[in-house]
Amino acid sequence: MCKQFAAFLLMFVIGLVVTSIPAYGQENDPKSISGDSLGILLAVETFDEDDVWEQYTNPMGVELGVENGVYRAYTMNGGYVWGLNEAEHSDIILEVEATPMNLNFGSGYGVMCRAEADGDGYYFMINAEGFYSIAKGEGDYILPLVDWQRSPAIHQQIDLNVIRAACVGSTLTLHVNDQLIAEVTDTTYGAGFAGLSVAGAEYTDADVIFDNLAMYLPGTLH
Repeated sequence: MCKQFAAFLLMFVIGLVVTSIPAYGQENDPKSISGDSLGILLAVETFDEDDVWEQYTNPMGVELGVENGVYRAYTMNGGYVWGLNEAEHSDIILEVEATPMNLNFGSGYGVMCRAEADGDGYYFMINAEGFYSIAKGEGDYILPLVDWQRSPAIHQQIDLNVIRAACVGSTLTLHVNDQLIAEVTDTTYGAGFAGLSVAGAEYTDADVIFDNLAMYLPGTLH
């Protein structure tokens, strides 16, 4: 299945035809996290096995897959690419460590919730210049729900950031390094899959590694 996106990223219009297939995650038995307001831990992925999540390469310069104990997402083109987990969800909180491997202006990286294989769903993105956005993939477009803007919470340059995205009912929230930086409501999507995404601006590439991904069912057990 192929889809071309006209994606808005830091005021650049960028597009890429990408084939995306469902990814396979490593699921653990759900358990309560005592004292943790995130809720119930559904799964933790440390990307130590090659067959977890999506393994994908195409001749257009896209690479997705486990590499040396991390999940690497790379595109040499302008546009969004993504890899999905196999477990469908409605309400979910995703937290992951992410580090960009280059500093190309206009590129971005982050997580997806309620996503589909064609790229529809919600995107929670940041970049190495300290900008963030929340957007939704809908049809042939990625539409901003929160336009790109800067936050001092984001570590700039080639540095690790902890991204937390929550999709709870119609509320979408983005935390970076334990700081709430964006919140918006939208009712377009009610269920889908978790994803990891990178986006390159036109004529630049994007190369990001992800590690220690945790997925939570929102709410705290009492």
